[in-house]
Amino acid sequence: MSHQKKLNPAKHKTCIAAAICVLFILIVYFAVSAGFSKQGVSRQVPPGFISKEEHFDSKGFQDYTDYCKYQYASMEPFLRDERYHEISSDEEIANVAGYFEDFRAWMQAGDRLHEYDFDTACINQGDYVLILTKEGQAIGTSAYGKYDHYSVCFFDTESLILYYIHNNI
Repeated sequence: MSHQKKLNPAKHKTCIAAAICVLFILIVYFAVSAGFSKQGVSRQVPPGFISKEEHFDSKGFQDYTDYCKYQYASMEPFLRDERYHEISSDEEIANVAGYFEDFRAWMQAGDRLHEYDFDTACINQGDYVLILTKEGQAIGTSAYGKYDHYSVCFFDTESLILYYIHNNI
């Protein structure tokens, strides 16, 4: 007399289907968390850079802090890109510097200052900037503050470097 239990084929198929679903969810989760922030950068950075240095938040999924630098051979991509505008006043310089100062504090809090080398002293009239923010948009019963969720692309015309920062923590 055999004591082996016969496996119910319907139950076996259900277990396999459940395992495949869990595996699929894990694959999607890790793929999205690894590439989510990179997608935001690629939409904002004009083509034509000749080198790059990217520091994506390895722990970020929904909330993340990214810092990237893109070297260009000329100003041409920013002269053609209507999303960017030329900084023309001291008030604009102070506004852009405020984002980078807030960002630096988050990099410091995340023990990531070794990845960050931006100096706000390089922000001048004639440089180009693109600021995307959710400031003022509703979240539940309140609204986003100035530094709650932003992406800033700052192009320094002297060094021909585009600095990209994103923070939404």
